[in-house]
Amino acid sequence: MRVTSDNDAGTREALIRAGLDLFGRHGFEASSIREIAHLAGVNSAGIAYHFGGKDGLRQACAEAVVATMKQRVFGAAVAMPPLDGLAPETAVELLLGIVGRVTAFATQAPESEAIARFVVREMMEPTSAFETLYEGLVGPVHGQLCRLWAVATGTEPDAQETKLAVFATIGQVIYFRLARPAVMRRMGWDTIDTAQSDAIADVIRANVRASILRMREGRS
Repeated sequence: MRVTSDNDAGTREALIRAGLDLFGRHGFEASSIREIAHLAGVNSAGIAYHFGGKDGLRQACAEAVVATMKQRVFGAAVAMPPLDGLAPETAVELLLGIVGRVTAFATQAPESEAIARFVVREMMEPTSAFETLYEGLVGPVHGQLCRLWAVATGTEPDAQETKLAVFATIGQVIYFRLARPAVMRRMGWDTIDTAQSDAIADVIRANVRASILRMREGRS
């Protein structure tokens, strides 16, 4: 569907949405300025006007992903105050709440598909946009989740086991976005609605609790 707008802000947003979609689907080199502008429903000169060129648009796409994910999903985690004195079970509940929000976004938010494609391509073939994603989102969010995990388990936030456990948790959620068609077919689902998203989140939360318990027991 083509997106049209009569104002600069709307044009910029339309181009970013189109860029996310095409860069994620076809890659940067294979996505022409003309195709991006056509999908956005604007004049191709708008890319140079708003972003200085196609590379600037890619950078803006990465910044938009960071802003969206912080606002919609991870804002509370990134802005969380110092965790000194936080009870382990409170840390567990905070982690489980984040799992629920991320799962809901990944499985139900329409924009999650384009975001996932764009991010995965940057992970597979890193560019300067990857640095924006990492410094603005991946690093800060993973670091804060590691600090929460450390409080919950009694481990160190920078320990290898802590970092890998957090990556493994994130990976569980991401799978249900990337493998959505396989999940739906195997489960016999026509879609993933709120009830099904909650069922997925419940399984991941149970896995998180089990992982935390194993790490606690390993330290006792």
